[in-house]
Amino acid sequence: MKTKAEELGITKFPYKEFDGKGNLTYEEWEDGLWWKYEFDDKSNMTNRECSYGDWWNRKFDKEGNTTYLEYHDGIKVHTII
Repeated sequence: MKTKAEELGITKFPYKEFDGKGNLTYEEWEDGLWWKYEFDDKSNMTNRECSYGDWWNRKFDKEGNTTYLEYHDGIKVHTII
């Protein structure tokens, strides 16, 4: 499977993409390592995943406090909050 940079023919690294609010949504390095990020409407990072299997999900209350955090370290899923 090709990385996003390979699909787009990108040759300058690191390659980065941002959403309309300026949040970093994707980054990739020359060695093929990539990270994807998602944000809620208040620009809180809600999801993150990378090419080697690490990911985490967060939820927030109205004040922006983390109310739920779950992550996978490549081996096991951990629920923190």
